[in-house]
Amino acid sequence: MQPDWDEQYRIGETPWDKGEAAPPLVAWLRDHPGSMTGTVLVPGCGSGHDVRAIASAEPDARPLGLDLSPTAIAKCRAQPTTGGERYVEADLFALPAELRKTCDWVWEHTCFCAIDPARRDDYVAAAAAALKPGGHFLGIFYLDPYRGDHQPGGGPPHGCTLEELRQRFEAAGRFTLETADPPTACYPERQGRELLVRLTRQ
Repeated sequence: MQPDWDEQYRIGETPWDKGEAAPPLVAWLRDHPGSMTGTVLVPGCGSGHDVRAIASAEPDARPLGLDLSPTAIAKCRAQPTTGGERYVEADLFALPAELRKTCDWVWEHTCFCAIDPARRDDYVAAAAAALKPGGHFLGIFYLDPYRGDHQPGGGPPHGCTLEELRQRFEAAGRFTLETADPPTACYPERQGRELLVRLTRQ
């Protein structure tokens, strides 16, 4: 069963929210200045830390944070703007028509690992639908989030493998995998447990 994400934000039970942008994103933006431009969709944006980091680093980016939680979107909108960012309350799996084929980039962080694995093909289809042909997908994927009493099948976050990502993104003919490497920066507890993946929309 999926958590009630809005309830999690209302009661402040959001352990995935570290109060800052994802270190792999910050490092990538630093190392690739001028690359992430145009409309950048951030699905499952939560409190908007990554959205604001993109807006701050790239003046030519128009980051769009999307989340189905009205409480999360309200938190985003309560923050001072740092650039051209904006936020939309919507379900990625019911992507608004005005977002289809309009995005130059998708940035993925903690959305793919949070959804029910049975919906991962739906996620790929939604990301592909949002991107323009030739658009870019950059994401940090949790390979091994399991420790202690959190084991596979026990709910989010859910792990994945590079082979699974190849199958889901490439085999359907929607994306071409460009790179897949350990991130140059990460939260200390995620060292060796994540993969930074870049794909191109076919």
